[in-house]
Amino acid sequence: MKVQDNNMALEQALRAAAHSSGSAAKLPQHVPTVEEAYAVQSNIYNSSHLPVTVWKLGLTGAEVRKAFGTEEPTVGRLAASGIFNNRSEIQFLGPKMFAEAELIFEMGEDLPMQAEPYTRSDLCAALKGIYAGIEIVRSRFETTKLSLPLLIADNSMGHGLVLGRKLAVQWDDRFADIPVSLTRNDEAPTAGSTARVMGNPLDAAVWLANWLRDNENDTLKREQLIASGTCTGATEMFAGDTISIDVDGEQAALVRLCEEI
Repeated sequence: MKVQDNNMALEQALRAAAHSSGSAAKLPQHVPTVEEAYAVQSNIYNSSHLPVTVWKLGLTGAEVRKAFGTEEPTVGRLAASGIFNNRSEIQFLGPKMFAEAELIFEMGEDLPMQAEPYTRSDLCAALKGIYAGIEIVRSRFETTKLSLPLLIADNSMGHGLVLGRKLAVQWDDRFADIPVSLTRNDEAPTAGSTARVMGNPLDAAVWLANWLRDNENDTLKREQLIASGTCTGATEMFAGDTISIDVDGEQAALVRLCEEI
């Protein structure tokens, strides 16, 4: 098969697996390049004809980037239908799902297209909210052990986002390094910090703004959300589980998983 045919077959397999745990995609014999993988991801998303409501970042920790052999995070995208209310119940959709505690940015206005790189100041001026969130992560492949390109093609494993408590209207430097924890049921919490996200989650959001400009000739838009990356690592979850996160010692988001229909 030609490269184009291989990538089209990969798109079809991932699209079929997107909403069902019974048709997980098999790992392809041909692994796309990173550029081709982003094209696969974009083509799958664009077939929905929906605007991007959430940009999600993956591999924002230095150790996991090293494990994947890359110096940059990965990007994924979600529609509005992928946003869940705080304290809601969502469907478990296997074969495996994971939860991550994240700091979420809300855009208050479009970032103007510009030739020079975006800065922290540029992004802060365009924000209108900082939230806690629980990212719901799921692979459409039959395994979660993926190469970097297959992770990207799989939407960086982005499935959904539980939008939790609003923490502030604007960025505050205290958010660069505050304690975050994730608890599954009555188990001991997994401790983390916003500093695990590229040393400062604001820098992750700035990186995304520049990635969109350089790679998609696009900018962050008003009302879009940015899931900046995990503060606690990934915790596997199962039907019947309750996941909650605390930010700076106070509960900030909660979600329950019901059985697959």
